[in-house]
Amino acid sequence: MSRPTGIALGAELVSSTMDSGRAPVLTIDDGATVRVSTRSILTHVDHRDPDMFAAVADHSHMDIPVTGPIAVRGARVGDVLRVDIHDVEIAEHGAMVTLAGRGGFSERLEPAGLLLPIVEDHVLFDDVRLPVRPMVGKIGVGTPEAPHCSTVGAHGGNMDCTEIGPGTTLYLPVHAEGALLYVGDLHARQGDGEACLTGVEVEGTVVATCRVVRDWPLARPLVATREHTVAIGDGADLDEAVRVALDDLLALVCTERGWSREHAAMFLSAAADVAVCQVVNARKSARASLATAFLAITLPPTSSTTPNQE
Repeated sequence: MSRPTGIALGAELVSSTMDSGRAPVLTIDDGATVRVSTRSILTHVDHRDPDMFAAVADHSHMDIPVTGPIAVRGARVGDVLRVDIHDVEIAEHGAMVTLAGRGGFSERLEPAGLLLPIVEDHVLFDDVRLPVRPMVGKIGVGTPEAPHCSTVGAHGGNMDCTEIGPGTTLYLPVHAEGALLYVGDLHARQGDGEACLTGVEVEGTVVATCRVVRDWPLARPLVATREHTVAIGDGADLDEAVRVALDDLLALVCTERGWSREHAAMFLSAAADVAVCQVVNARKSARASLATAFLAITLPPTSSTTPNQE
């Protein structure tokens, strides 16, 4: 089956915030498919000279903006934007950096940079071949608070969730007319936690279809993959982020089965998995995942007729 082609949006139309006050750079119909090109820390960098890149004393100026915003006709405050990600096309070179004092390690890291070729669907890290696992690090909708694109919240943003890639459906609560979708920060692959501050950062293109969902009071981003329902939480620390993700997944299970919170909590303790998304930014992100093989969650949720289990 051929993939959707979509309306092209170039990587020159970028923002450092996810601001609902910005004018849309593209307006699409409900149900339209877009091809959104994105920048990386390698944009405007000569990737032919790894030694020169590694010799850069400070990579902190190499920010990663988001492309957008994209307005979706008919989207209103209180709706949900459904984003079906068909493909994440990545470049043939990636890069990673460390910044002074940043990262998830106990001892301070100093600035460093590394160019990484991508060959035959593998990232070549010295003599280790790492299979590519393309993902979208930053994706979200505009809000009046105009958060920086490097933070995470109810609007989405810099979630750095490795589940957000080809074949994924992302649901985002709409905070402004038109939804105003922003996309960026593609990774050829990333480990959960993004331990050094970056994944394998790449330029690329996201192919996605946007649809408006009504009458669903969704509070935070939600992900559906072929195999899992994934709630994403954020917080000042990982404890808070995990609690938020678990609370959202708990509510979905209660609605799906009509169970009490206690009954559903025991089910999640037996069936669900908690994982870190990123530990390196001011606000942390985590996820709680439930395999559809155990329980398929209806999205948007509908009240269950299953009797309560006390």
